[in-house]
Amino acid sequence: MKHSPKQMPEVGVRPKRVLSPSEQKSLATTAAASAIINDETAKWENKTARLKALRLAKEAEEEAESALKPAKKPAKTKAKAKVTLATKGK
Repeated sequence: MKHSPKQMPEVGVRPKRVLSPSEQKSLATTAAASAIINDETAKWENKTARLKALRLAKEAEEEAESALKPAKKPAKTKAKAKVTLATKGK
């Protein structure tokens, strides 16, 4: 018996597997969870990048301000007097 070309499956091509309802639900849940996680990750990365840019700008501003101000001489520390305790004689 010969098959017509339409009846012959292509070599190496498998028919699509039909998913059960539980597998379909599982895939939908996984896709929804992945979408939520990816969205939260993107928000977190954007927030981190924004805060890093603000921190670097603030540090650059502080560095520029400190460069404009003359360097302060360190304050001299006062020497503390040594206190000796007298011992009582017997």
